[in-house]
This record gives sequence, C-alpha cells and structure tokens, in this order.
Amino acid sequence: MSDTNDGNRVDQTGNLVRGDQAGRDVNKPTFVYQGTASPMARMIAKFRLETENDREMKMTIERLQRWFKSEGDVIGLDEKLRLGERTDIILLAIEAKQRFSKCLLRHEYSPAAQEIYAFLLAKTYQIFVTIIYPQICRGTTAAEIDKLLVAEVYDKVEALLEDNPLEISPEEVMGMLYWLTGNCHLQWSKNANLQSRV
Repeated sequence: MSDTNDGNRVDQTGNLVRGDQAGRDVNKPTFVYQGTASPMARMIAKFRLETENDREMKMTIERLQRWFKSEGDVIGLDEKLRLGERTDIILLAIEAKQRFSKCLLRHEYSPAAQEIYAFLLAKTYQIFVTIIYPQICRGTTAAEIDKLLVAEVYDKVEALLEDNPLEISPEEVMGMLYWLTGNCHLQWSKNANLQSRV
C-alpha cells in the first residue's frame, strides 16, 4: 500500500485483500433476529434477570428495613418529644413524619430509591447522635437545638440530594428525623439511654 495521502485520498493499488478494504472506516450493521418468544420463554428470561439481581436487591431492602424496625422502648413520637420537653414541635413533627412516610411509599418498588433513602436515614441518624443529642444532654436551649437541626441535619442532608431525582422536599427531609424518632432510633430526653445501633 502506498502512502500518498492527499487529504483523505489513499492509494491502495496492489494490496492483496481477503475481506474488507477501505480507505477509511468500514461500517457493518449487525442485525440480530429475535423471533417471537413464547410467553413461557419471556417469563423464564424475566425470572433469570430477577435472580441475577436478587442478592443486590435483598441487600438494598435490608439496608432500608433496619430503619423500619423499632429499637428500644416503643413509645410514640409525641411522647418522645414530651419527654424531651419539646411539646412546642409535636404537631410539626407529626406532620413532617407523615409526609416522609408518604415519600417512602412513592418509591417503595424502586431498589435504587430505597438505597438512597437508606443512605439519607443513616446520615440523619449519624448527625443527630453525634452532634444534636450531645447538645440536648448538655442542656442547650430549644432555640439553639433548632438552629443546629437546620445547619447540621436538614441543610447537610439536602446537600446530599444533589439534583434531587426523587424530588424530596425540605419538609420531607425534616420528616426523616421525626420518622426515625417515631421508630425509636432517636431520643430527645437528656436521660435517654442512647447507644449506637448502627
């Protein structure tokens, strides 16, 4: 093959070719015939796909399910807030918790969404037990606790959402905290026996 190249022109005189020969790209479209699968073949293929993804899906569901299980003494959200002397936020907390519960239901069949929720709940728990709860035990005022909740919990969890494909609202982010409280993962009273359960 001679290398005289005028722009895109290539001289290939004298080449011995057993297959394709081109001065540039060779495009070969591939057509795969997929005949009509029987209903049983479609079900079997679906089963095989589910089986392949089953282990990952179980792990994702388990990560979220741990937050559904109540830990310690089972008392309601309102009672926990009363014990923590936060009767001022009971109605707000109940409403926010309900909004977050509905948020979870919107995506209950999506393993990817469940993984996101599990991560956000774990982060909310971590921030509360390491930053907020020690301040409650020190007797920090309710007004200061509320400021800390905004700066350390709500703002940080919202930042994790990035472009927020699940469209989680700020009130639903707040609801995560009260949902965890209602499921007995978080305590608000100074003398609560709060040990790490993660």
